[in-house]
Amino acid sequence: MRSHNHLLRGVLTFVAILSFCILLTAIFHVKISDGLSFTPTQERPLFYEEQPPPPEDPDRSKPPKKTSPEEPFHRRPQHKDDDDKKKDQSNTQDDYYDLRLDRGDDAEDKPYVDYHLLTSLRNNMGFYNKIDARKTGHELFNPTILELPRDTNITHDFLVIARTTHVAKEINGKKYKVARQVATFANLTTNFLDRPVIRTGEWSTMLLEDFGGPEHHCKRQPDMDKYVGPEDMKLFWTRAGEPLLIFTHQVDDETMCQGQFLIDVRAALPELEQVLGSDFSSRLPSIRFAEPTLLAREPEPGQEDHPRYQREKNWALAQSPFSPDSELLMMVEPGQLFRWKSADEPVEPIVAVDDQESAVEEPYPPTAKPGKTWHGKKRKTCIHDVMIDDSHVHQSSPMLSVTMCNRGACEPDEQNTVLMGIVQRRQDFPGASFTWYDRRIAVYESAAPYRMISVGKKLTYHGESDLSYSWTGSMSYYTNQTEFPPSNHGYLDDEVWLGFGVKDAAAGWLDVRAKDLIADHYMCQGASVEYKYYRQGISA
Repeated sequence: MRSHNHLLRGVLTFVAILSFCILLTAIFHVKISDGLSFTPTQERPLFYEEQPPPPEDPDRSKPPKKTSPEEPFHRRPQHKDDDDKKKDQSNTQDDYYDLRLDRGDDAEDKPYVDYHLLTSLRNNMGFYNKIDARKTGHELFNPTILELPRDTNITHDFLVIARTTHVAKEINGKKYKVARQVATFANLTTNFLDRPVIRTGEWSTMLLEDFGGPEHHCKRQPDMDKYVGPEDMKLFWTRAGEPLLIFTHQVDDETMCQGQFLIDVRAALPELEQVLGSDFSSRLPSIRFAEPTLLAREPEPGQEDHPRYQREKNWALAQSPFSPDSELLMMVEPGQLFRWKSADEPVEPIVAVDDQESAVEEPYPPTAKPGKTWHGKKRKTCIHDVMIDDSHVHQSSPMLSVTMCNRGACEPDEQNTVLMGIVQRRQDFPGASFTWYDRRIAVYESAAPYRMISVGKKLTYHGESDLSYSWTGSMSYYTNQTEFPPSNHGYLDDEVWLGFGVKDAAAGWLDVRAKDLIADHYMCQGASVEYKYYRQGISA
């Protein structure tokens, strides 16, 4: 009997210890309803490399050199000889120290890292936030978000358009995978942990299901012939008050197999005007894109069959705050800005060939030895230099303009205001079972010649993990109804909301300040002294 009691006590003790361990594990690493953990997940992917700090410069007193107006901006050798190289690199490093662009007061004690951590303004853990679309009955990802006005007659805060899963369908005897885009209205609320969530209602609808036939042929990528339907939708408020939607769709053309299309949301989704009501709808301009309008650019001579002209993807809508409100720009590729003219004409290039090219200031990274900075050969831009990749780099989000002061502290002008947008690089690592998207902010001048002038460090969203990549396609100011329609221009202390898909399975968003996106940048060659001056003191 005694032995049985000892055995029973031993079993009970073991069970108690095991239960305690399980409980302890749950407390520190349990997954909660919003998909995030109680403990901070790793703040950057494991493969983000840390590098030793740059060498100490004993003389930080010199101001940055002023760029000569006659100095050509396009890609060029940065140094004439080794002596000049060392001298110029020292001055470049001085610029970083003097302007305090990327370094805090204790920066000397920190290792150099090529990432910038973004944390949520509203989430009490700093994690990115969730879009809860369960009521629609669809699995949504890769969202784009349009802020709506709010008053007693409008019951929704946002229009959300997001991708859902492909469906197999046979059309005219051929098998296709059909892309589907879901539109729904949503509100900002909180979950039981008082963390922010965008929650949709039950109503939803598919967009542009009946637009265009399935016929198309991608000569260089015939595997893409089986994919049809609208993809990569992105919403954009123009300064005139047009809610625009740009998207990718197949095209039955001798050269192009996928193209970019533009439509006014009011034409694609009549329910939007019903939600806005007659008061707000009457304030909007007339619809100029009443049906999907193909956006086309003229191929360079002899390049008609190049893959870039066969599959047009990821064009970024933009507007300069110093141009007419009706002017509509598109960043087609990094550094290549075009202007919309009419439905009967191709888009017009507005950046000279020399100004399309750019290069990162040497040394890059800051720890690089003299002459070891990598420069692209096929894609000669500052963003490709920083990405250290000639391919797999593409536009991601619409572009916003930002004046580099807090709201009310200065008046916007061409010197203190810039355009910014997210650019992504897809990475498929050998031996890894997952894809990753590196994302950075590319900054351009806000007026002609629209040159690229800086590139940010990799953006990491707090709460990400290695096995759950994020694809970012939405970026917009959150005005909280201080103005209608919401603007695509703002200031450093204004809120910017990013919308992204998580591993093609969920939709997330992150609320940050505009200054968080402008901080921690590498300068491009030819960036003006004025731009560097206005960057002083900007930190996340």
